Amino acid sequence: MSALHLVRIPVHAPRLLRFAHEHGIAQEDETLGYTLHAWFAALFGEHAPKPFRYFERRDEVLGYARIPAEELLARAQAFASPGGWAALDAEGLASKPMPGEWRRGQRLRLEVLVCPVSRKDDEEKDVYLRALDRTGAATPPRAEVYRQWFMAQWGEALRLEQVELLGMSARSRLLRRARNGGNRLRLVERPQALFGADAVVQDGTAFAAQLARGIGRHRAFGFGMVLLSPPR
Repeated sequence: MSALHLVRIPVHAPRLLRFAHEHGIAQEDETLGYTLHAWFAALFGEHAPKPFRYFERRDEVLGYARIPAEELLARAQAFASPGGWAALDAEGLASKPMPGEWRRGQRLRLEVLVCPVSRKDDEEKDVYLRALDRTGAATPPRAEVYRQWFMAQWGEALRLEQVELLGMSARSRLLRRARNGGNRLRLVERPQALFGADAVVQDGTAFAAQLARGIGRHRAFGFGMVLLSPPR
């Protein structure tokens, strides 16, 4: 497995929206997930950070990439369109290598914005609604269903101790390509939830893989990135 880098990408929001318009993204993109996905593809191609998370108040993205900032910048400078390049604060692009190994028993604090959905029979659906389909009136509250789903995502990688639901929305409007619709875009409604947790590493290799992959679905559109901090 190649090295993983935490990348900071400053965004010039008005120029990003201009880039979106120039590339046919005319619908409102509430989370900017699809717009950022398209922008990263134009800037970095196959090296685009994934997963990532957009911080609107800071006008920046944090994401995980397989190459460092200087290589991402060189790729963008060589191949990006002028409009795509203009939306990037090139001087602020920065990265750091992530640890190559995680020690069993290491304590962490983590935060993850997730899209709690599952796919079955080619249909994507809110995991709470799936739970309602199975258990009806006996279904736990939405927040508890999301919490159980989140804990199940980690397998043997981590032992989660305290898990906090920091916020949630049952209906966020996301922009996606229409299925079998060529270049046509459509708005879909999906849930999102922000979790914080205290955790202990159980399997360092599995945790490293999970960090690189992200949690849940829509990881290429701003969900699933694991942010780490020291234990409280």
